[in-house]
Amino acid sequence: LQALKRKPDLFLCSNLDVKAVFQCGVLSLKFPEAPTVKASCGFFTELLPRCGEIAPVGQVVHEDGKVLLQAVLEGIGGQASRSLMDHFAEILFALNKHCFSHLSVW
Repeated sequence: LQALKRKPDLFLCSNLDVKAVFQCGVLSLKFPEAPTVKASCGFFTELLPRCGEIAPVGQVVHEDGKVLLQAVLEGIGGQASRSLMDHFAEILFALNKHCFSHLSVW
């Protein structure tokens, strides 16, 4: 999360597997530890606004965003602690704001 905030062009690096980072973030949303889930939510809240400006991020969100949406909805549906609902909501807001065309398809 801090790397993404401070150096977003890190995601332009040719040897960074953006898809793997994205998948790790999705898996982290399902962890039982609240701080891990909160950090993952923060990661996606920072990542999603960059879909349009960083092509590899946009491509991964286009291809795997449905998996992210599913993980968020599972968390909201009861898999995660109620104290984390605001964090999951932030991801939904970011998806709605920055990936609306994909969100309506998913």
